[in-house]
Amino acid sequence: MLVRHITDIKVALAPFNKASKASRLFLNRLDTNDARKINPTMKISTSFLQDPKAASHIAVTYRDGKKLALDSDKLNIDTILEVVNKHARKLEEVEQANSW
Repeated sequence: MLVRHITDIKVALAPFNKASKASRLFLNRLDTNDARKINPTMKISTSFLQDPKAASHIAVTYRDGKKLALDSDKLNIDTILEVVNKHARKLEEVEQANSW
């Protein structure tokens, strides 16, 4: 995952809702020592919803200011990672092109 290009992640989930599994897995993949080493300034905030049937949401802010909002209950973890990485790959390509 290209966490170097992400500045802020906000996740809202109902912890006991089965549909929020993808959100929990997303947090699990992001909150690692390797990710913190790659981008120590990335902010991850989690809010827990009181209603156990409430839908989970993920909001990602990229380095260039673009914001992405996902309704994660309707997606699996692979789809979430693919969508989040799509814009990060574009930023990576631009950075590599400018470094020549």
